[in-house]
Amino acid sequence: MMRILVTGASGFIGSALVGALIARGHHVIACEHHRRNSDQDDRLTRIPVDYMQDLDPTAWLPRLANVDAVINAVGILRETSHASFEALHHRAPAALFEACEQAGVRRCIQVSALGADAQASSAYHCSKRAADEELRTSSLAWTVIQPSLIFGQQGASTQLFTTLASLPLTPLVGRGDQQVQPIHIDDLAELIVRLLEQGLAVSETVAAVGPRPLSLRELLQDVRKGMKLPNTLQIPIPLWLIRTTAWLGDLTGRGALSSETLAMLLRGNTASDADIRTLLGRSPKDPSVFIPPDEATAWRMVGVSNWLAPLMLGALAIMWLSAGIVSWLYAHIDGLSLLTDLGLPDPFVEPAFAAACLVNVVLGILCLVAPGRGLWLAQLTIVIFYTAALSIVAPQLWADPFGPLVKNLPIATVLLGLAVMAEAS
Repeated sequence: MMRILVTGASGFIGSALVGALIARGHHVIACEHHRRNSDQDDRLTRIPVDYMQDLDPTAWLPRLANVDAVINAVGILRETSHASFEALHHRAPAALFEACEQAGVRRCIQVSALGADAQASSAYHCSKRAADEELRTSSLAWTVIQPSLIFGQQGASTQLFTTLASLPLTPLVGRGDQQVQPIHIDDLAELIVRLLEQGLAVSETVAAVGPRPLSLRELLQDVRKGMKLPNTLQIPIPLWLIRTTAWLGDLTGRGALSSETLAMLLRGNTASDADIRTLLGRSPKDPSVFIPPDEATAWRMVGVSNWLAPLMLGALAIMWLSAGIVSWLYAHIDGLSLLTDLGLPDPFVEPAFAAACLVNVVLGILCLVAPGRGLWLAQLTIVIFYTAALSIVAPQLWADPFGPLVKNLPIATVLLGLAVMAEAS
């Protein structure tokens, strides 16, 4: 048994490493900035870390007492005001490596990225490479692991691929000929555990890649087959439009597609799999079997929900916005008449109609900026109220060929479903 400190332990790679190390009987000291779970285990010690602040070896020394090995798995795909590439990828790891030397921790594994080399141009790759160089020039028994794309349920890129692959028509980045060589998260975790336990690849840089290079187009086909979806048409999307989408991703700070990730994809992400075959003692998983057959339904549901949910939000937003704006501009007299029929005193009719139109517009905006269970329940309540009120003053609307009241039934069902799903998540 070893005592192993893992940074980035609440992230995609780090959490997989923590689970694999504990399964092998090791004690893990998990450095977490954002806690992802609350499970307890006598082989697990959780400690808080602020990677933007812990940039000096003195911050790391107390955490390294009686530690046998360190794995640095800190990584972000996009910068924010609270997390920069320079701090998280370079300066904090450099401080950690120096502290390891001072504390007498001999073994250190750095999870870098394929492409963090002399030709690196993206800020992501350059910051990773800077930390790699800090470790290579240290006195530690080091190994730098450079994974290609990593496939796993919690991975941001995996979420993007499953979403794209589950669409009725599969969009491609340009012609989809970008070269990738994805590795499964389970293979990456097993590789790192073997390096620690067997003392392998000391003072070496290891490319952690899958068994074969393939194009993005082929990867999306494999993912779609894994989700047991039929073949569909793949649509090339012009690069200028992809770049615009990535730019919007930069502005919103959401999703896996950003200018950084797009640049890395366009560069290509492949290497020889000779080292990983030797170190694992077998071939890594092929992308065609990344999704187990018995999990195809679950993966398919997640992929579809990733694009269907925002589509539904957009439709609901348009419905509420148009209800408020169209009612005010084109159905003003009819709206006032309905409120009068409900028995509202004349002085209150106009203000009440204006308030109702404003509420509709606000609900439409909230669909885009603050979706959630409370909003769905509020909208459901209003739909029920509108339906009941109109049933009293204008019951003939139930027989209207355009179905103004009948349409409320599926809308209410959708809102109820969204509320239940939000509570379940």
